[in-house]
Formats: sequence, C-alpha cells, structure tokens
Amino acid sequence: MKAGRARVNPPIYAIITARGSYSMSRLPQVKGDRLASALRKEGWYIDHTRGSHVIMRHEGRPGARIIIPVHGKPVKPGTLSNVLKKAGLSAEEIKKLL
Repeated sequence: MKAGRARVNPPIYAIITARGSYSMSRLPQVKGDRLASALRKEGWYIDHTRGSHVIMRHEGRPGARIIIPVHGKPVKPGTLSNVLKKAGLSAEEIKKLL
C-alpha cells in the first residue's frame, strides 16, 4: 500500500453485483403489452389508455391504479419494480404469469 492513500472499501452494491444476485430475484425483461396481459391474469383490467400508456385498475382494490408504458420495447427495471410493488407481486410471480 502506498503512503498517503487510504484503503477504501467497495460499495455494497459492487459486492452484491460481483457475487450475483443478493436476496432479490432478477427482474425479467418484458414489454409493456405482455406485462399488461400478465396483470390481467391477476384480476387487473384496462381502465383506459392515454397515448402509449395503459392505465389498469383492480376490482378488489378501489383507488389502486397502475400505469404501464407500451412503447414496443422492454419496460425499464425501475418502472417494472414500481409496477410489481403496486400490484403486490414478486419477480418470481410475474415470471410465472408471463
């Protein structure tokens, strides 16, 4: 170790990435139209569309809505994570519905 340089521990996300998935399952790459059809199997229905976004609601959850972008390319991981959180589904559950 050179003099004057302090040793810095790598950030936790670097350790997790280097060792593979931590405790969370990897999110699938899925397009918006397939995601909407998978959510329909769980009781969500298409309320309306606005531009290229589908707004879905659930009978058993008044006031809950999910907005899904249908742009013809995979939904970004952060958006997918938010959709799954609102729907109350895990990555494993959505993989089974696809």
